[in-house]
This record gives sequence, structure tokens and C-alpha cells, in this order.
Amino acid sequence: MSAAANDIAANGKVSLRKWQLERLPVLRETRFLVSNHFDDVTIVAYSFPAEGDEDAFDFLECSILQSWAVLGMLKATIVSNRRFPKVDAFAEAHADWVDVQIEPSLVPGRIESMSADCDGRLHSRFNTPYCLVVQDDGFPLKNNLDEFLGKYDYVGAPYVRIAWWRSVICALLGMWVSNGGFSLRSKRICEAAAYWWERKYKSCHPSEKTIDDLYYTRTLPLRHLSYRIKYKIANHRTALRFSYDDIVCQPITVKPFGFHRASTFELLRQKFPDM
Repeated sequence: MSAAANDIAANGKVSLRKWQLERLPVLRETRFLVSNHFDDVTIVAYSFPAEGDEDAFDFLECSILQSWAVLGMLKATIVSNRRFPKVDAFAEAHADWVDVQIEPSLVPGRIESMSADCDGRLHSRFNTPYCLVVQDDGFPLKNNLDEFLGKYDYVGAPYVRIAWWRSVICALLGMWVSNGGFSLRSKRICEAAAYWWERKYKSCHPSEKTIDDLYYTRTLPLRHLSYRIKYKIANHRTALRFSYDDIVCQPITVKPFGFHRASTFELLRQKFPDM
């Protein structure tokens, strides 16, 4: 039994995984509409399972297909550590829409290897003005992406609970710390991140300041005035409308555009039973 299957078998409360496995066959049979409205966005997803755990790709496949079900078909890039049958079959089934890029530096079980790619190479993974980073535990819930396009260079779920004094400090510093697991990023902010990565931060990776969401939304705004001035990170209130991650421990009243984290999915399903 795969590690993913063991996870579900051991914990019946992992509702996101159970939901994905039930939803996946339906999505595989769905004929998706082409999205003309969001053709300036590419979905970017990372898949680097360990040998013998390739079945975990099912969850990422579900997230991508569910994104298409909500937004319409967008170009998608899957960054993988190697070729394996499931990723190849998915790319072949959607040959005009899915590009698989092999990145050997991705190490199974080491999230910092994905962070390094997001810091230094994400800009090269897509050719549109924006990318939507989707993971196996984070994807869109409703079709309102246009609320955020063209207004921000980076939007993700708030990473810390906000207070008025933190809000003032964050506004002054342009440092709205945001989760990267499900996030919208502009091409230009990814290029800036890559520039500073090569110039200064590659040599000190891995560290807390190079974890990709903190790197984009805390490290670079705090340390580089030009970055802070040129690139706009969505404020806390906007970020909550974009995505929710229960790590912030803040009550939510409106269904966000998307979410990140399996426990968040369960919380949102309790709050919004129509999910």
C-alpha cells in the first residue's frame, strides 16, 4: 500500500484525501471548457514523490483538474524530479495543455528543494504574466480570480494573525507575509526573486529566509527597498479573500477563492457545506 493510501487508512478524518479520490474519476471524465478569461495565467505545480509512492500524484492531478473545473482550462506546468508513468499519462492525455519539466534537484521529502526552485527558477516555468501555484492540498474553490489579477504581484493566504499594529508595520514595509502553497505570482516578481537569489541568497540556502513564501513576502521586502517599492503584495484583508490557511487561526465569514492545507479544507467544508 502506498504512503498516501496508508495516510487515509490510518486516519478517516483526512477528508480532503478521501474527497479527492472520490472526485478524481468524475473529473477524469469531464470535458472542461477552455478559459479565455484567464489565459494570462499558467498553473504551476510540483510533483517529486519518492520511489514507490507515485500514486500520490493522483492528489495533484485532482487539484489541477479541479482548478480547470472551476476556472476553465488553463495551461499547466508540472515540475517533477523525474519521469514516471502517472505524470506522463496525465501529460499525454492533455498534451495541448500540460507541460512536464524535469528538475533533478527536487528531492522527495525535502520541501526546501522546491523552495529553491521557486526562488531561483519559477520565473522560467511559465510564459504568461502570472502563475497560479497549485498543490495537492490547495486549489481554487470559486471563479473569482479576476478580483486579484492585475492588482498584485503576489497573493497568498495570510501567514500570521494580524493586529492593528502589525497591520501598520506591514503596510509601511510592504511585507504582508503570505503562504505560497496556493498563491498567485506575477512573472515580474518571480524574475526579481530570481535576480536576488543568484546575487545574494543562493549561497545561504537552506534557511528560514529562503523558504519561498517567506523569501518573496518577508525577506526581499525587508532587505531591498527597490523590491518593496516595485512589487505589490496583497494586504491581509485581500489575502483572506484569496485563500485561507487555518495556520492563521482567524475566523472566516466568506468563502475564499481557494485554500491551502488539508485541515483547512475540513474547516471550510464545515463552514460552507456546499463545497
